[in-house]
Formats: sequence, structure tokens, C-alpha cells
Amino acid sequence: MRGIPAVSSRPIASLVSAATVGSLTWLVSLINLSEKRLLVILGLCALWALLLLDCQQSAKTNWPRRRWFSIYLSLIPCFLFLFYVYLESVFGYFDWAAMFMHVGAGVLTPGVVLECLMNTGNTILVILVVLLGLGALKARGTLTRGLDVALMAFFLAANPMLTRPIAAAVHLNPLHDFLSKHFVDITSLTKPAAGASVTAVPKNLIHIFIESAERTYMNEATFGDVMGPLLEFDRRSLSATNMVQLAYTNNSIAGMVAANCGTPLLMSYFTTREYLEENSQFLPGLTCLGDVLKSRGYRQSFVSGWPLGFTGQGAFYATHGYSSLFGGSEVVAAVAGSGSTFGASDAQVLDMSFDILRRAQRDGKPLALTIAVSGGHAMDGYLTDKCIGKTGLSPQAPNILHAVKCTNMLIADFIHKAEAEGLMANTVLVLQSDHLSAPSTVTDQLNRFERRNFFSLSGDGIRPSTYAGLSSVVDIFPTILDALGVPLPNGKAAFGVSLLGDRPTMVQALGQAQFDDAIYADDVLVRSFWQLKPARTAAASEAEPR
Repeated sequence: MRGIPAVSSRPIASLVSAATVGSLTWLVSLINLSEKRLLVILGLCALWALLLLDCQQSAKTNWPRRRWFSIYLSLIPCFLFLFYVYLESVFGYFDWAAMFMHVGAGVLTPGVVLECLMNTGNTILVILVVLLGLGALKARGTLTRGLDVALMAFFLAANPMLTRPIAAAVHLNPLHDFLSKHFVDITSLTKPAAGASVTAVPKNLIHIFIESAERTYMNEATFGDVMGPLLEFDRRSLSATNMVQLAYTNNSIAGMVAANCGTPLLMSYFTTREYLEENSQFLPGLTCLGDVLKSRGYRQSFVSGWPLGFTGQGAFYATHGYSSLFGGSEVVAAVAGSGSTFGASDAQVLDMSFDILRRAQRDGKPLALTIAVSGGHAMDGYLTDKCIGKTGLSPQAPNILHAVKCTNMLIADFIHKAEAEGLMANTVLVLQSDHLSAPSTVTDQLNRFERRNFFSLSGDGIRPSTYAGLSSVVDIFPTILDALGVPLPNGKAAFGVSLLGDRPTMVQALGQAQFDDAIYADDVLVRSFWQLKPARTAAASEAEPR
């Protein structure tokens, strides 16, 4: 095969043009663009221009024949652009640091990757149509050399995968050290002297991260009563109704870091890789909730349906004071059941968590139990077998709504059972979404509303109230410490402000746009967060085999 034969039939050539432009227009529409009508108009104009060029080309008798390799090699800029479009359509955002961190810390299980590819098969097929169509138009000569070069240059210039890192390297952002001037370090709270002010009977903590269960789902007219099982707990809690999603808090591990450490997950690929791969340390230079509670004698456990290696979750909690870690395989081995595509089902996770809670009552130490359930994970959710046919939703409702409600039902049952056995006494209960839902089968409905994260905190001494001011997940960290009776400097920790007080949050003071800009620009704190503290360096040295 020496070359690609030119498309000789004018109707077929016109069909190729229409398929190529139409497919490209649809793909670009998957990105979060505010004006879709303009995109349709531009697509129609591009199609008209191609058809006009094709009419001019059809008058020629000798079309150039080009080798297939050279044609498709020159389409690399287009492929990179379409790869960016694909990633943003699947995850809702694209960021090099987040992608490298996920690869370095641990990616999804093969079954989940295959499932994602199957669910996005239509998008992949349309990408192939665009690439093959452009190749055919180049072979026919409709796309002249000059037009071809201009089009590929446009794809390069329009690709944030390339333009963002280049812009960051060329121009020093004036906000690059902004966050370091506003960071409130609470390392002093981990020192023995700080523990003297703790009450005689420390409160236990149960902290449940609910995958993608954002507050937006509370609109019953659109989503039914998927959040209904949690409403009774929300009503008797401190409930934040205006909690936005900041930059670098938009995936599970980032949401956990924000809620536990009061900061977005600032990342630097080479530093992150060094400490995860060589030192098995995750943000070792940062003082988080687990560090504070460990210094106060808490027994801390983390239970997740995902493997502990997924996105470094196990390394994160192990670095910050957790002594008992149970991921998907450990949970499946300990609890009866067949598990799920990625590890353990939510029913298994909560059953094991209940056993841990029950056993903890016997050893007399204060407990911090963190649970991560995953039923609401995009793209279509993971419905636990225990809930099939029992959610009360219409059979025609998308599976992800059944999965979200199922998980919420299981959480409510867990809490009711713990209360019935007296296991919730002197306990602070935190329920929260880890982040807003990634693109799923109900994204269009979610986007009709002002999307917000879900957060409620209840327990002895917590007065039911609503915090309606602007807040973010970083405010959960100091709020939990405050609820546990840990004294904070001016009610602040890291970038968060306790929502039990009356001080304005950082997102209120700056506005979300400026806060996000400062997060993207930081190049100071990210280095200190990923460097070992002297105390941890000494501990790591002592732990090394001699």
C-alpha cells in the first residue's frame, strides 16, 4: 500500500466533509462551553467552506497521492487536541499534575478502565471518524498544504494540554507565593504540650466520604429522593448549603486531602513521584487531622472499597497517623460477599466499618474512623446487590441515581444500627461528598442548578444550624477540630475556617475565582508540603532495616 487513494466521487467527498465537521463539532461541544449555538454556527460555516473547496478541487483531474504514513503523522496535533477533549468529557477537567499524580500514586483497576472505555465507546468512535475524515480530505487535496498547516496550528494553539504548561513556564504568575502568606500552620497542635488542654473524655469521630453525593441531588423534582435517607441527619446537624468546589479538590483523593488537611491537593509531578515511590509518603510536610488526633492518643482506621493503592489513598492515611488501613481486597477477605468491579461493595465496607466501631468500644481509646463509599462513582454508578429493586425509584431512572440512593440507604442503616447499640455516644459524625460528580448519565440535569458539595456535622454539643455563607471543602478540617474540642488559632487551620464560628471563610474573602487562580499559581507551598519534616525523617531512618 503505497498511498491513500483519492476520494473520486463528489457525493462521497461531501459526505466525508459533513461527517468530519459534524463529528468534530459534537466533540468540542462536550467541553464546558457556555455558548453552544455559536459552536453550531461555526461548524456550519466550516462545512460550507469545505464543500466550496471540494467543488473547486473536483474540477482538477490529477489529485496528489500521498503516503498514508505522512498524512496521519501530520494529524498528531489534531489527535492531541481530541485526546484533551476526551479526557475533559470523561473527567470534567484536565490537569497535567492531577494526571501524573494519579499515574504515580495508583490508577484504576483494569476492570474499571475497561468499563470506562466501554461507556465512552461512542466518543472514541467519533474521534476515529474525525481522524479518518481529515485524512481522506488531505488525501483528496481538499485540505491544501497551506490550509492543512493552518488547521493543525489551530489545534495546537487551542489545546490547553500544551498552552497551559507553556504559559506557566514563560510567565511567572504574580500569585505564585500568595497562598504561602495566608497559610495557618497548626503543627504546634501535634506537640505533647498542646494535648494538655484536651477534655478528659475525647470525642470519637466517624467521618464518611460519600462518592459524588453532591447537595445538588437534593432537588427531588429532578432526581427523586436519592438524598432522602440522609436528610434526617442533615436536619440535626451543622449543615453547609453553599460549599463550592475549589481547584485541585475535584477528585476523591483531592477531596480527602482538602477535608483532612485544609488545603487543596497541591501537586508537583517529580516531587510527588519521589515521595510516593521512594519514601511511600504522601504530603509528609503537611499537618493534617490524623496527625493531630494521633498526638492525642486516637486509634485511627480507614476503610475503603477501592484498593489502598488507588490514587495513593493508603499512603496518605498511613503518612498521617492511621494505623489500620483496609482497602478493597482486605475488606472482601474479611466480609462475606463477591465484591465489586473495583474492590469491595459499599455494603461490605460499611459492615466491616461497623465491626471496627463495635470493637473500638472495648479498648477505651478514642476512635477516628474514616469510611469511603463509592456507589455514586461516575459514569453510571455501582449499585450494590443488596439494594436491587429496593430504592423506590422508577425502574427507568438512570442507574447512577439508584446507586447514589442505595449508598445513602446503607449509610443511614449503619448510623441507625450504631445508635441502637449505643455506639454513637460522645461521637462527632461527619457526612460529606468527596467532590462534585464527574460527568455521568445525569450531568445535564445537575448542570441546570448551582452545584454544591454536601457536608453535615452532628454530635453531642453540636447545635443544628445552617451555614449558608460561601464555604469550601478546606473549611471542613478546622470545623472537625473545633467540634472535637481542639483549640485553633482564631478558628483557622491551613486555609480553612471553622464553620462553627462566625469568621468569614477564605473563599468569602477572596472570591472563588481569585482563590482558584492562587491555587493554580502556587510554587512555594507545594514544595514544602512534599518534603519530609525533620521528625518524620528521623522516624523513617529508624524504621529502615539495619
